[in-house]
Amino acid sequence: MKKRAFTLVELLVVVAIIALLVGLLLPALAKAQQTAKTVKDSNQIKQIHTAMVGRANETKGGKLPTPGLINRQPVGAQNVPGEGNEDFAKNRTQCLYSACVAQQLFNTDILYGPTEINQVVRLYQNYNYSAYNPAADVYWDGDVVSGGALNLQAGFRAQIDGTVGTNECHTSYAHLLLCGLRKQQHWRNNLDSARPHMSTRGVRNGVNTGDEYTFSPTLKLHGPQKSWEGNICFGDTHMEFVETMRPDGVFYECGNFNNGNLAKDNLFACGGTTPPEFTGQGCAMLNGTALQPWSGGDTMLGIHYNLATQFIAVPSWDRLENAN
Repeated sequence: MKKRAFTLVELLVVVAIIALLVGLLLPALAKAQQTAKTVKDSNQIKQIHTAMVGRANETKGGKLPTPGLINRQPVGAQNVPGEGNEDFAKNRTQCLYSACVAQQLFNTDILYGPTEINQVVRLYQNYNYSAYNPAADVYWDGDVVSGGALNLQAGFRAQIDGTVGTNECHTSYAHLLLCGLRKQQHWRNNLDSARPHMSTRGVRNGVNTGDEYTFSPTLKLHGPQKSWEGNICFGDTHMEFVETMRPDGVFYECGNFNNGNLAKDNLFACGGTTPPEFTGQGCAMLNGTALQPWSGGDTMLGIHYNLATQFIAVPSWDRLENAN
């Protein structure tokens, strides 16, 4: 029997059908890949926080890793490991994560998010574990201070508003600012299901209008590129994926009451006068003394690399995509 070959028209029809199917499947595949990355990102944040809580369970008072308590101020003229007052200037992002890596709570690769799109954020591949030497008063890799100034090009870094190749950031994740009442009361293993400890990075001051919002690279980490979405890890280590920077169940504790109820807290803004829900002093007072609103007990998450104080740690933000 003579075999019948496909005609050109039949082949073209098959090719057209295949092209149509590919066109229908590609968006679904891209969405599935993005979802998988978001889930992996959530798992990484949870693993980081779980490791910190595990460490806190071994310490007196249940405090999560705090750089200023790891590398304390000198006792007299000597640096004595585990003794001395807290060095609040050390409570910065690069010190926090680098100290945890030095103590082998986790590796640097887990600090780099699978959805990362900011080229300033890089995986730190050559962590110097041998730098950890308490006898020499060195507790992590990097964060060199000389003459009161930081060397932002040394070791593990967190300059999220830096430049590619020089001043870089080696983590994708924001954390509760380690200052004021928020650190004193909530940076511990208290299993608080309403207190965020870590999260996807947010936009500057938690705004949702203007260029600071529209051109923030953080909108592309999980969302549809026009609105912010992200993963949040709470004090009890449970994760939530949220579509707002003012999620349900997280309340602003330091401002005025709004119709008898505390207003929802913006995860990336501190107490003050803007946005309008942040009015009143509340936690900006300590022992009757007026302090900056940064000192409050409300939630504020971010990445910060500049010198901190007991009450103030000012976060930095991703450079805007339309910035020169």
